[in-house]
Amino acid sequence: MDSHHNTTGIANRGFIALMATLTCGAINDNVYRGMLLLAVVGNGIWAGQLGEGGTGPITFMLYAPFVVLLGFTGLLADRYSKRQIIVGSRIAELFLTFGVVGGMAIQSLPIACVFLILLASQSAFFSPAKYGSVPELVDSRMLSRANGVMSLLTNASIVAGIAVAGYLMDAGELIGISGPLFVGLIMVCVAIIGLISSLFLPHQPPAKPELKMSLNGFKTYWRTLKAMKGTDLAAATTAWCLFYAVGSLILNIVPHYKDKGALDLSDGQAGSLLGAATLGIAIGGAVVGIGSGHSIRSIFVPAGALMMGICFFILGLFKLDYVGVLVVLFITGLSSGVFVVPILALLQHLPEPGFRARCVGTANFMTYLAMSISAVTYWVLSAWIGALPPVWFLISGCLMVIVTTWLFFLLPRLRRGSRAESFSSIQDIEAA
Repeated sequence: MDSHHNTTGIANRGFIALMATLTCGAINDNVYRGMLLLAVVGNGIWAGQLGEGGTGPITFMLYAPFVVLLGFTGLLADRYSKRQIIVGSRIAELFLTFGVVGGMAIQSLPIACVFLILLASQSAFFSPAKYGSVPELVDSRMLSRANGVMSLLTNASIVAGIAVAGYLMDAGELIGISGPLFVGLIMVCVAIIGLISSLFLPHQPPAKPELKMSLNGFKTYWRTLKAMKGTDLAAATTAWCLFYAVGSLILNIVPHYKDKGALDLSDGQAGSLLGAATLGIAIGGAVVGIGSGHSIRSIFVPAGALMMGICFFILGLFKLDYVGVLVVLFITGLSSGVFVVPILALLQHLPEPGFRARCVGTANFMTYLAMSISAVTYWVLSAWIGALPPVWFLISGCLMVIVTTWLFFLLPRLRRGSRAESFSSIQDIEAA
C-alpha cells in the first residue's frame, strides 16, 4: 500500500486551478440544466412536450451518462494522468457549447436533449479525475477543509447556474436574442475560462500506470464493489446513495412552483428557489468542511439528514408563500451541505492512491443510478398523483425518515472510517 501523504495546504496553484476549472464546469452544466427544467414546465417554450412531471426525463438524461460511463472513466483516471483527462474534458466541453449555440438557435427540444446527454457524458470523464485529484494536491489532513472549499465553490456555481438560468432567458429576450440562444453564448464564454484554468494544473504522474484497461465499465464497478464489500468505504457509499436518492428530487419538484396550481412563479423566481437550495448547500458544506479542521466529523451525516427531513415536512404540510418557500429551501440546502462534506471526505480518505479514482467513480455510479431511478419514478408517479410540490415534499419527508434512521445505524462504521489510521486502508483486491 502506498502510504504517501501530501504535505500541501489548500492555498497552492494546483488546488486553486482545480477549483477554478470545476467552478466553470459546474456553472455550464447547471445553467443549461436550469434552462431546460424551466422550459418544460409552466409557460416555458417546451411546456407539456414531456408530459406531467416533465422535469423527470430531463433529470434522467442528465444522470444516465454517468451510470453508463463512470466505471470506465474511474479506471481511466487511475491509469492515466488526471491532468490530461481534465484538460481533455474541458476541450470537449468547449466544442459542445458551440453545438448548444447552434441547437438553441432553432429552439429544438430533441437537439437540446441530445446536447444535455453529451455534456453530461463529458462531465462523467471529468468527475473521477476531479475528485481523485484532491488528495494529490493537498495534505490528507486537509481533506475536510479542501472538500469544504470544493463544496462551497461547486454549489455556489450550481447556484450561479440554476438561479440565473431563468433571468438569462429573460435578458436574452430584452436584447433581442432568444433566451435559449443567449444561454448558449454565455456557456461558450464560461467554457473558454474553464479550459484556460485547467492548463494551470500541475503535471501529476498516473497513480497506477500498469492498470489494465477495460471498456466494460460495469465490470470495473463490480470489481470495485467487491473490494469495498464489508469495509467502512461501503458504509460511506451507502450513505452517499441514500442521500442523493432523496435529495435529487428537489430539482424535479421545485420548478413546478411555476404551475398555476402552485405559486404561479416566473422563470426567474423559480430559478431563485433552486438557487436558494444550492446556496444553502454551499454554505453548509463550507462551514462543516472548514470548521472540521484536520478531522472528518461523521456525526454531521445523520444530523444533516434529520434536518432535511424536517424541512421536507414543513414544505409539504404548510401553505407557504414565495418567501417562506425560499427560506425553507435554503435551510434544506444548508442541511444537505452539512451531510455531504464528511461523506465525500471519507470516499477520498479510505482508498489507496492507485484505487482512489475508481472508488470515487463507483460511488458516483451508485448515486447516479439511485438518482436516475428516482427521476424515472417521479415521472411515472406524477402522471398518477400530479406534480404539485407539497405532495412530493411529503413523500420526500417520509423517505428521509427511513434514510435518517439507517444513517444512525451506520454511524459507528462512519466514525471508524474517519480515523487518521484509516487513510489509504482500502486496497485494490485485483492487485493484491
